Amino acid sequence: MIDEINSDLPEASPPPAPRSGNRSFVLIAGILGALMLLGLIAMVYYALVILPAQRAAAPSDVQLTQTAVAQATNTASPSPTLSATPSPTRTNTSPPPTATSSLTNTPITPIFTDTPAPATATVNALLTQAALAQTQAATQNAATSTATAGGTAAASTPTATASALPQSGFAEDVGAPGLLTMAALLVVIIILARRLRTV
Repeated sequence: MIDEINSDLPEASPPPAPRSGNRSFVLIAGILGALMLLGLIAMVYYALVILPAQRAAAPSDVQLTQTAVAQATNTASPSPTLSATPSPTRTNTSPPPTATSSLTNTPITPIFTDTPAPATATVNALLTQAALAQTQAATQNAATSTATAGGTAAASTPTATASALPQSGFAEDVGAPGLLTMAALLVVIIILARRLRTV
């Protein structure tokens, strides 16, 4: 009877073969990690070797200024040539003055004879003061923006020039090393999540 019970039991099945999908994921993750490592090595090489060599080969601002001054003083300016100036001639451009009649005294009659209300007079006085203040401010701004150079007046016009790119956005706050670190961290999280799922 024991033989009959034992014969009904199924035979032990072999262990399941490892999935090939997990192996290919590890291979792809390793390739991406190697590419990231090669990129970091290339950036370090550029920053430590190539960039200093380029800066050393480029002339400095002081050298450029000295070269420009030397060229400006060594260039011979052409001598001015004399030319004959024509003699002035007399021409009459305006008619001669004529005698005018004497002025007559004309009486002026006011259009509005009513006296304004005190509130209207106050508003008019305030508007006049505001207009005078704006005129004085405009005159002072014009006086300060006009500079006298060599006896001639030259007006300086301020112009807006772009000096740099706008410093906004996520990449500007974190920077390229931060982005690379975050990418590497995400790859590690993906690998750990795959490992934990297969366990």
